[in-house]
Amino acid sequence: MTTLTVPGVVALVVGLALAAWASTVLLSPPGHAAEPGGFATATVMLGEVGSELSLNAAAEWQAAPVARNEAAGVVTSVDSAQGGDARQGSRLYSVNGRAVIVARGEIPAYRPLSTGDSGDDARQLQQLLSDAGFFTGEVDGALGADARTAIERWQQSLGEPASGEVALGDVVFVPSLPARLTLDGVVTRGARLAGGEQVVVGIGSSPQFTVPVGPAQAAGIVTGARVELTSASGQQWKAVVAGRTAAATGSTVVLTLDPVPTVAAPSGATPSAPTPSAPAPICGASCSEIPATGQTLLAARIITVESVHGSVVPSMALQSDAQQGLLLVDSAGARHPVTVLASARGMSVVRGVDPGLVVRVPNTPSSAGEPAGDGP
Repeated sequence: MTTLTVPGVVALVVGLALAAWASTVLLSPPGHAAEPGGFATATVMLGEVGSELSLNAAAEWQAAPVARNEAAGVVTSVDSAQGGDARQGSRLYSVNGRAVIVARGEIPAYRPLSTGDSGDDARQLQQLLSDAGFFTGEVDGALGADARTAIERWQQSLGEPASGEVALGDVVFVPSLPARLTLDGVVTRGARLAGGEQVVVGIGSSPQFTVPVGPAQAAGIVTGARVELTSASGQQWKAVVAGRTAAATGSTVVLTLDPVPTVAAPSGATPSAPTPSAPAPICGASCSEIPATGQTLLAARIITVESVHGSVVPSMALQSDAQQGLLLVDSAGARHPVTVLASARGMSVVRGVDPGLVVRVPNTPSSAGEPAGDGP
């Protein structure tokens, strides 16, 4: 297989035989000179036609603040990997040697919690202690003696003094866990925090993939076009073009990419596994290759015309009849109705003729779409 590459981005895939034909037969080989009537001839060849764009895609996590720091003092350790999976009870960092733990909850931490306190924040703390295996009572939002005992045991497990009170700043509540979290740059070892800093950032379950293109390139890319991405480690990720928006500046068009849709099971078929609530991300199980901050550039191949194998002719050889159907006219003047399966860069794969047929290629452009003449 030979690939003829147009500088910049477009590749036309043809067979070896087609490549040779394109440089000889297409321009009227010996014995097939242009006729006075205005046509040259070419031989239908077996080959493959398709086109693609080779560009750069950008992958970037979409970050959103999810929690504030309420501990005051010096950051003595950073325990959470940037963009790592945080779970109920994960240790994020420590301030003055005291651990800051992440827990699930819609209500942010706003006060110390101990025996006698009640409310939604107390219920969230009970749930944390229950999930960690230290609390066996009812998660009802009222902290009693059993909750105090659970708090002490939990504090001991963290290597903290067993005070039975959760100080403001010991726990940060985020809306959903597990989640991919990162810490703002102010949380670094030795940094001083005053409390109230927006430091815990959620980055979602999948990075966003985009491809910037010029207007002319965008015109040749349809929604649903296949995209093949190559990661820094050489992994191949597959996606489709999902939409397009104009860039804020300039004339660039930004294509957004989505995971390849899952093929639905035939009607009446029993699914082999439960349908997932959300499609797998484009990067699959390897999204950790994308750094938690900044943009990552990836090589991208956008398939603008899917490769099709079959009988290949110059697109200029295609003519139309009175009913606007397409046909080829052979060297003897006989008509052969055809269906075009794919066209790219002046070549078309057609159904309706066999390789070896010699067809006329009119010397005048734009004859396709005009009725073919009756004469030879």
